[in-house]
Amino acid sequence: KKYLDLGFKLSIPGIITFKNAGDLREAVRRFPVEALLVETDCPFLAPIPYRGKRNEPAYVTKVAETIAQIKAPFTLEDVARITTQNAIDLFGLEKYAGPYQEPQIAYPIRNSLYLNITNRCSNPCVFCPKFDDWQVKGHYLRLGQEPGFEKIVEAIAARGKVSDFDELVFVGFGEPTIALDMLKKVARWAKENGVKRLRLDTDGLGNLYHGRNIVPELAEVGVTHVNVSLNGPDRETYNRVTRTPHKEDGYEAVKAFIHLALMRDASDNVTTVVVNIDADLLETTEEPGATTVDNPIPPDWYLE
Repeated sequence: KKYLDLGFKLSIPGIITFKNAGDLREAVRRFPVEALLVETDCPFLAPIPYRGKRNEPAYVTKVAETIAQIKAPFTLEDVARITTQNAIDLFGLEKYAGPYQEPQIAYPIRNSLYLNITNRCSNPCVFCPKFDDWQVKGHYLRLGQEPGFEKIVEAIAARGKVSDFDELVFVGFGEPTIALDMLKKVARWAKENGVKRLRLDTDGLGNLYHGRNIVPELAEVGVTHVNVSLNGPDRETYNRVTRTPHKEDGYEAVKAFIHLALMRDASDNVTTVVVNIDADLLETTEEPGATTVDNPIPPDWYLE
């Protein structure tokens, strides 16, 4: 933790594949993927199943595979992408980054497919990573312009069938409900194409932004899970953390949104989750019927 606080990365060699590397595997289990690199250590310490032979750079795939097993449900693709981005950042290789700097509309993490349909946002929150590098889990999310419906569907199709994923999540680096019409159009399309679950990650200001209750509209198009970032146990903390322009009514608007979403729970099978960003900073805040999750991960690594 002290190394992480200083900004260090933890580089993992082939030793991680050895049977007696329990301590190293435990360290990997505790470290966020955003703090990990993979290395060869060649020509020495070849990973299993090449132990005892000359080590080769190509064998880093075995290291990445082992990390993915430890960090499940992260996939090998997740680990490869994230650790590659970590190396780009550490060694200043941005101009060689190639596809890692192409803005992503649809991006997989674990077996969820996330949608980045707008970069517009209600609040310039202090913890938001986009003020640093626009990266989330190795995906570059700064949009040149908001994508149209065809572009979004094309981006989803490039990742596979929407029915192959556990869920489709509207989140990205912006507030999805600001692009409400597009969100609803894509949600209808996804439902028609066999999506298993539709989830919305939101700051809860959609009703305030649109001047009406949008919860029934979300339920109508098939959104069954809603994660709401409350970000504070009181208005003062909320205003400080989110730097919201809605200082007088923003906090109450979020709580009202949560309450309205909870009212849909029984009839529409909508699950509402209230998410607090920083457990060390914030006290637990609960609405009856909601699940409150205190996030133990530092805000720099906060995703959902």
